[in-house]
Amino acid sequence: MDVLLIVLLTLLNALFAMSEMALSSSRRALLVSMAEDNMTGAQAALDLQRRPTEFLSTIQIGITTLGMLNGIIG
Repeated sequence: MDVLLIVLLTLLNALFAMSEMALSSSRRALLVSMAEDNMTGAQAALDLQRRPTEFLSTIQIGITTLGMLNGIIG
């Protein structure tokens, strides 16, 4: 059971890390173009890019919490 929980926490940690990298490496001009074409999620990504402090701090809290839980369990 512990192994399954550790795998789940690690996958969640990876999801947080991927979302952080995806947002920070995305090009604004491409997102604007995609939003104008009404592509799903493009406007949300632009909104998050306009307020990176809120998004990135939330992601970092999630990564840290999952890392701590991983350490406690494993």
